[in-house]
Amino acid sequence: MKMSSRNMLVFALAVMLLVLAGCGPQAGNNASNSGAPAKSDGSGGDAKEIKIGLVLAETGPASTLGLTEVQTQKLFQKQLDKQGPINGYKIKLVMQDYETDDTKAVIAMDRLISEGVVAVVGATQVSTTAAILPKAISAKLPFLTVAPANSDKDNVFVMTPSSQTVSVKVVEWLKKKNITKVAWVNAKDAFGVEGLPAFKDLAKENNIEIVAHEEFDATATDMTVQLTNVKKANPEVVVVWSRTPGAGVVARNFKALGFNIPMIQSTASANQGFLDQVKGNNEGLYVVGSRLSIVDQLPDSDQKKRLQAFRDAFKAEFNGEPDLFAAHTYDGLSMIVEAIKAGHTTPENITKFLNKDLGKYPGITGTFDFAQTRLTSQVDGLTVLGIKDNAWKYEE
Repeated sequence: MKMSSRNMLVFALAVMLLVLAGCGPQAGNNASNSGAPAKSDGSGGDAKEIKIGLVLAETGPASTLGLTEVQTQKLFQKQLDKQGPINGYKIKLVMQDYETDDTKAVIAMDRLISEGVVAVVGATQVSTTAAILPKAISAKLPFLTVAPANSDKDNVFVMTPSSQTVSVKVVEWLKKKNITKVAWVNAKDAFGVEGLPAFKDLAKENNIEIVAHEEFDATATDMTVQLTNVKKANPEVVVVWSRTPGAGVVARNFKALGFNIPMIQSTASANQGFLDQVKGNNEGLYVVGSRLSIVDQLPDSDQKKRLQAFRDAFKAEFNGEPDLFAAHTYDGLSMIVEAIKAGHTTPENITKFLNKDLGKYPGITGTFDFAQTRLTSQVDGLTVLGIKDNAWKYEE
């Protein structure tokens, strides 16, 4: 049967309406055709996105420290995704690997700023943190550092214990051992050189004498000359301020030279990379590290429960142990999320929240109180670690 011209026109219009209907919003989708973000209905499908940046050393020499930091951000993103949107916002972590190259870190920071992140966590090294710090200050971004830093700007928050805080733990340990004569060895990098000034005042107050001081290049592969000079001074202990791999080289040379005194190293050695370097010959080696590393050996407390929960989640995801560097990263991200939970989604408001409303924060690194200081965690998260069967041993 043939259609009349009028029927054909009606049929064509009906087809056009069906096609247009198929191009419009689908059932259950509240997004408008303009592309403006829709308010979340709690399902996560139409949530707005808020970005947090990270600048970490996933590759290069500093990856011995950066590995667990990178793993932690992956774990944190997985936990965020499982939790779903917060106040209508899906949180996305944007990680930049700066490849242990400070110049690349500056470029990475510019990239994060251009992407509109509301805060930044980083960087793995002290020198890198100093390199990108001006960018964060200029952009007025909350900058939660996972390496020691020093700034009077209200948007800079340091997740790590300062050299002063770590020195407190070292001096406590020396006094328990009745040690009064110390040889000091440090790397000639940004982290290494800041240790001695912090330690000197505490040493003087506690009648501890520094009988020798030697330095080495952070990339050196042998420190025998420096340690030979140290041995002539007859110290009762050698204190080392360096990161791996240099820290491990010093420890191996120390053992090879037959020292019969202990060596204690800073928090930059509290990682699996150091344990691997001194494997099989580590008696008398100590490191100031996180209580997280020996959590099962701690007496029962709220802190122990908190640390165990993080350790168990990390271990289930990566079949490995988290360390102090993982703790710094987790704390930085957690504090930013606390601000978002409280309804703050701009850099300015997140900064205000951290300074005025966060209060005393029980982190994985230790307790934070930014009303008191933004430049260090408290000493309660630290302990002195020994080594037994190539694993960390609680010494307190």
